[in-house]
Amino acid sequence: MFETLHELIEYRSMVFNMVKRDIRGRYKGSLLGFLWNFVLPLMQIVVYIMVFTIIFRQDIENYYVYLIVGMIPWFMFSDSVNYGSGSVVDNSQLITKIYFPRSVIPVSIVISKLVNFLISMVFVFIVIIVGGHGLDPVALIALPLAVACLFLFSMGLTMILAALNVYMRDVQYLVSVILMMLIWMTPIMYVHSFVDNDFFQLILNLNPLTYLVEMFQNALYWKVLPPLDSALIAVGESVVAVAAGMYIYAKLSVDFAEVL
Repeated sequence: MFETLHELIEYRSMVFNMVKRDIRGRYKGSLLGFLWNFVLPLMQIVVYIMVFTIIFRQDIENYYVYLIVGMIPWFMFSDSVNYGSGSVVDNSQLITKIYFPRSVIPVSIVISKLVNFLISMVFVFIVIIVGGHGLDPVALIALPLAVACLFLFSMGLTMILAALNVYMRDVQYLVSVILMMLIWMTPIMYVHSFVDNDFFQLILNLNPLTYLVEMFQNALYWKVLPPLDSALIAVGESVVAVAAGMYIYAKLSVDFAEVL
């Protein structure tokens, strides 16, 4: 793990260039270009708001705020694992031609999604303030911790999936299917405490994303500090995920060039 961190620091200029390439290059040549990073998630949020305020009405005050506060972290996570899981295979020509720390590839993907996330958070703050929902300075203390946990957890899982996908190419397609199901198993469109089904409550409690998303909901929507036990779980699962991700990726990346 420490060796991986040392390599990333040593090759930080390469990480920066790959992050810049990912942010600028994904929609290169399109009319809106870089703005598509925010237009697509925003349109998806608008659709959810319309569905759950008109068709399946939710009895949640300022529901649009609740939804946005949960969806933005979800986009950070889902985009990281979705694009990151296939990142090594997508860069196979680069890997087979020159030497560089293989961890640079998935790490740069997650960092680029973090940059998009942080910019999107500006939009979240504007919506919360202009919409009159307001912010609580004490509750905001937990926000940097929530961002760090989200980043580390996304990083760890992305590295694991990216490494596994080199050996089993079905992984990146399976990830897309799982993400479609996982969003409904995470309390984003509904409130965790409103669920009265014991089995589904168990699923929510076992879902690591529940604790990550609820940290943002506590800080920005409920305007309270997260419960200590939930915060400790979020921190613990994030540290375990990134440690496991770096370890597994380091072990599997040794034979990347031969397999690719």
